[in-house]
Amino acid sequence: MPERHIKVQRRMSAPTGSVWALYADFPNLAKHWDGLKATRAISDQTMGLGARRRVDLKPMGSMEETVTIWEEGRRMDTHNQPSVSVPFKRAESTLILKPDGDGTLATFDYRYVPRGGPLGLLTGPLIDKMLTATFTDMLAATEKAARANG
Repeated sequence: MPERHIKVQRRMSAPTGSVWALYADFPNLAKHWDGLKATRAISDQTMGLGARRRVDLKPMGSMEETVTIWEEGRRMDTHNQPSVSVPFKRAESTLILKPDGDGTLATFDYRYVPRGGPLGLLTGPLIDKMLTATFTDMLAATEKAARANG
């Protein structure tokens, strides 16, 4: 099954440091974005390389995420270990923040391999559309929270 790739970008009217602070609070993303049921730490390390969290998805499902790259204030990559209730065999994400005038350019890349063999090939475009909307909403919610905290 070939890997699928989604990329969303948003120019945010919030300083990069304020946006980073929300993502760097790794176990608590659900506090800033209602697109998730809940998030919580599953390791003693809550920031930086190796930090881990459990993500409870809406309307159902969960996955565990581990930070694989952490460039303070700029980049965070995660490896996502889906559960049986998530239609992916594996997934990884990259978040890159760049100063953009008084604001921030945020880029979120998500790469995943669908489950399901031939059925996964058919459902891939639908999953892409759903994930694109989800990640677009995540970036908008992060901008709103960063502006409120900024």
